[in-house]
Amino acid sequence: MIVEMRTYLLSPGSVPEAEARFERHLPNRTPLSPLGGLWHAATGDLHTLIHLWPYETLDQRTAIRAQMMQPPKWPPPLREFLREMKSQVFLPAPFSPALAPARHGRLYEFCIDSFLPGGPAETAAAWAPHVEARARLSPLVFAGHSELGELNQWLHIWAYRDAAHRDEVHAALDGRWPPPASDKLLKQHSVLAVPASCSPLA
Repeated sequence: MIVEMRTYLLSPGSVPEAEARFERHLPNRTPLSPLGGLWHAATGDLHTLIHLWPYETLDQRTAIRAQMMQPPKWPPPLREFLREMKSQVFLPAPFSPALAPARHGRLYEFCIDSFLPGGPAETAAAWAPHVEARARLSPLVFAGHSELGELNQWLHIWAYRDAAHRDEVHAALDGRWPPPASDKLLKQHSVLAVPASCSPLA
């Protein structure tokens, strides 16, 4: 499996209408492949939509994208709101859960750690013995390394019932997570996001 993460920066105030248009047009898209999830950012760059699309292979992604480019069915008409668009493709770690519909909570944390070459593989190896215990506190939604787009990045997504639950989890971890970082770590970035009403992950 591969997972494409698409990030759209929109004009201020347009997120509610953009999500509504996304939801209206989604039935034209999902017969080809499922939506993993749709969120809007609550921290970081505001007015941002984040959506995940799982595919079996890169070839499947290419074939599906060729089929879906038939306006006005898909993509939804968001052009008037768009300011920036970014796409990255990630390969899941062996311990990453399947990107399947679930009701986890109202707050998701998207964490991206950037490394020198080799850092994501070292991180996956360090996490493997410990990630099950961490996921008992709050669900791991996805973990994997970038294959296309910005390279040598490690994406991990965690779900929480709400902001208070996130605070409880971080207090409980008390320095025991994450495992010691690779010496190849360059920087870390985190965004809290709220699922849209049409998101299969919410």
